[in-house]
Parts: sequence; C-alpha cells; structure tokens
Amino acid sequence: MAKEKTVKKKSIEKIPGSNLKPLIFAALFAALTAAVAPFKIPLGFTPVPITLQTLVVLMSGAMLGPYYGALSMILYVVVGALGLPVFAGGGSGIGAVLGPTGGYLISYFIAAFVIGWIIYKKKTSNLIKYGSLFILTILLLIIFSDLILNLEIMKIWDKQINNYVPLVSLLSDIQRYIFAFIGVAVTALLVGIVVFLINRKSVSLDTVLAMVVGTLIIYLFGAVQGKIVTQLPWSIVFVGWVLPFIIGDTIKLLAAAYIAKTIDIKKYVR
Repeated sequence: MAKEKTVKKKSIEKIPGSNLKPLIFAALFAALTAAVAPFKIPLGFTPVPITLQTLVVLMSGAMLGPYYGALSMILYVVVGALGLPVFAGGGSGIGAVLGPTGGYLISYFIAAFVIGWIIYKKKTSNLIKYGSLFILTILLLIIFSDLILNLEIMKIWDKQINNYVPLVSLLSDIQRYIFAFIGVAVTALLVGIVVFLINRKSVSLDTVLAMVVGTLIIYLFGAVQGKIVTQLPWSIVFVGWVLPFIIGDTIKLLAAAYIAKTIDIKKYVR
C-alpha cells in the first residue's frame, strides 16, 4: 500500500500545475518581470526601448523549467493586457500587445518554454542549439560587413531629409572603422567572458546555448510583428528591432545564466 502511494505521488509531481510551490514561484517571476519593467531607455530611431524584462524571461525558463517558466510569462502578459501598468515604462493594455513592439511580449512565454525544454529535457538536437549560435554570429557579421564594406544593408531615419537612408551614409569612413573595431573588440571580450565562465563552471554551456535560442525567438517575434504593424522594410526593422540590443542582450544572457547556475530553485520547491 505504501509503495502504491509513493508511485502515485511521483506521477502527480510530473503533471504541470499539480504542485503549489512552483505555481507560487511562477507568480513571483511574473511579479519580478513587472518590477523591472519601469527601467526603460528610449531610442530615438525605434519604438523599441532598452529594458530588463528579457533578463527575467531567460531566468524563468532556466530556473522554473518549460511549463512554469512559460506560465510565469503568460501571467505577466495577461495582467498587463488587462490594464495593470506592468509593461516597459508603465505601459499596459491589449494595444501594447498588438502594437509594433508587442511581438516581444508574445514571445516571452514561448522563449521561456523553449529555454526550459532544452535545459531540462537535454534531448534537444545540437543542430538547434549550435545553429542558434551560428545565426547570432551571422547577424554580427552582417553588422560588421556593412560597416567595413559599406554595403548599405542597415537603414535608419534621417530627420534632415525626412526619409530612411543607409546607416553607413551618416558616418565618415573613420567613424565606420571605429564602430566596427569597437564592435569586434566587445564581441571578442564577451566570447572570452563566456569561455572563462564556462571553464570555471560559473555558467552552464547548455544554459547559455538555450538562452541564445530563446533570445533569437524574442528577436524573431518582435521583428515579425514590428514588420506587420509598421510595414517597414526588413532592413529598417533589423536596425530598429534587433541590431541595438544584441550586445546588451548578450550581457543580460550571461547574467541570467550565472544567476540560474548560482541559485538552485529546485530545493525550494520540493
């Protein structure tokens, strides 16, 4: 009889939503996302601001797992859509979800789920994990190639002529090379930090790769909805919805991976 109870208990714990403690942590992570939302740095050339919500999104998937991580982000978005000012800079309402930056909000629960699934299931194809790293590398190469070779891929709004122009046309040759050099140096520094942290076992490689996948999901949903709502060319969407955030999101990714490695939430939800 006792053996039957033990088996039954284990099977219940595997069912999403069957344990109260993880639900409480899901609510706490939703509240944490709302708590960091007031931090907002507007950028003049795009409606997308620099925020801290993605830091919590990455943490939620890595620390709560796929189901509760996704649930925490669903709670966050639903509460904001219902009118509470929990979105970036105190925004709220269904209009924010359906607006030009709403794709990011929609992506949060998907990114959290995928991150948790990759980390906890550990059966994800290496093609997905390392493929995401390859895509991120390609994005960086596009940026550096455009700056160095003057390919005129990235475009930005020019107030003087009231139109979009190639970003490189607003820079002198010296400025282009300086920006390219700084970008390469910062990228190399971040790669070195990642290798250092992994070697010291301060972060997990699987967690870092999972968060890269999650970050690309956020970019994808954000950019696609931005394109649909604004009808802007993809080159402009790339500059406004993806480009300005790659370096900052990489730093947030490392912070999230470090926190996830350092704080073991599992022992609190037993």
